[in-house]
Amino acid sequence: MTKRIVLLFLLIVVCKGVSSQSITNWGVSYISGKIIAHSKDVENTKGAAPFGLQAEYSWRKTDSSRFKNFYGLPRQGLSLCYTNYDNAVLGSGVAASYFFEPQIRFNKKSGVNFRTSAGVGYLSRPNSAGNNSYSTALSFYLGVGIQPYLQLSRHWSLGMGSSYRHISNGGIKLPNKGINWLTGEINLMYYPQPQVDIEPLLNRYRKQAYTKTNRWDVYVFGAIRSIDNADKKTYPLIGAGLMRSWQTGKTHAITTTLNLYHDGSVPQQLRNDGLPSKSAWRASAEAGHEFLWARIIFRQQIGVYLFDKTPYNPAWYHRWALLYRMNKRLMAGVSIKAHKQVANFTDLRLTFSF
Repeated sequence: MTKRIVLLFLLIVVCKGVSSQSITNWGVSYISGKIIAHSKDVENTKGAAPFGLQAEYSWRKTDSSRFKNFYGLPRQGLSLCYTNYDNAVLGSGVAASYFFEPQIRFNKKSGVNFRTSAGVGYLSRPNSAGNNSYSTALSFYLGVGIQPYLQLSRHWSLGMGSSYRHISNGGIKLPNKGINWLTGEINLMYYPQPQVDIEPLLNRYRKQAYTKTNRWDVYVFGAIRSIDNADKKTYPLIGAGLMRSWQTGKTHAITTTLNLYHDGSVPQQLRNDGLPSKSAWRASAEAGHEFLWARIIFRQQIGVYLFDKTPYNPAWYHRWALLYRMNKRLMAGVSIKAHKQVANFTDLRLTFSF
């Protein structure tokens, strides 16, 4: 499986290609950090100090249409990271991810990058005794980070930063408390073509106007859930929602949402726990924010339950969604819903906008 992930990553890099209006670079990072033991179930990971290496390839398109879509010239890229979790229960893992990285420039040679990453990971010990952090080898990876950098020459730059990283199976199989860890990293970047100053381009592009767009979204979503390792069955989760989005800036919008879904695992979970039968339906309301990046939308929301008869959930949750706009009306994507640091479920969704 690890070889397949590596080969897929390399294939994407080769097939991606770059235009004549792109700045490309390669990078390598050394990473070290600390596990966040966020619940009593993962106390056996407390004190672990993960370390590893990360390789990446990125590109920055500098044409005017890119600036119009993002109100800037962000970097995008692919990374491959190996992590030793410094813990016999957790073992090690490899994560391949896509990242999006806006930048604030202080001057021609320095600035700070802000990175959002999403991808898949392969973990080495899903069946180890006492492992409540993950129970499947294949999992989902998310990361956010900040990295100040210094341009050393026209071909090299150096960065030092910090990231918050999470990996879990999104609630597909239990136990699934997830691995949460903070990292510090030192990064060396190589630019095959000499770096050029993009400030003149930015100054020219900033004169472009944009049109605010408010929209309604109607969507359906689905997921697969399980209860525990003893129960080999999986149960469907299906739902629908209505969202209103108000664009507040060139790349920002605020949202309000209503959701209704049916969780097929609830009846069996209640029977296993010796509890009386309750409704498997849940309804909720959400409010949040969207980054509008051309065809990509990155959404963050806080939600509260309006209807939930089960004893398993707190009153509120948070949701993170990444969507791709296929055309003017249709979007497809994935979202992760979590209670505090623990993922509740990961769903696939299809959205119609008007």
